[in-house]
Amino acid sequence: MTIYIIIGFICVLLIVGFILIGKNVGYGSLLEKLAILWFRLACAFAILYIAHIIADGYNIIVPVNLFSALTIAILGIPGMLCIGILTFFQ
Repeated sequence: MTIYIIIGFICVLLIVGFILIGKNVGYGSLLEKLAILWFRLACAFAILYIAHIIADGYNIIVPVNLFSALTIAILGIPGMLCIGILTFFQ
């Protein structure tokens, strides 16, 4: 239990450090790109979950995992097509 608190505290310190120091060094765009990636990753997980729920009625298994979500987050619509084709021909 305490190890999780320590890891969480270190993560918070790193994030605050990047925000405070990043403004002077120029890490602002890096943090912005990282925030966009996290948002796209969250949207990809939501899309995969909705596709999993819908396809489950047709006995099609849509994988909801980190690899699929990263593929969709990085590639966008072509990534969704790739995951759909891989799922269909599985």
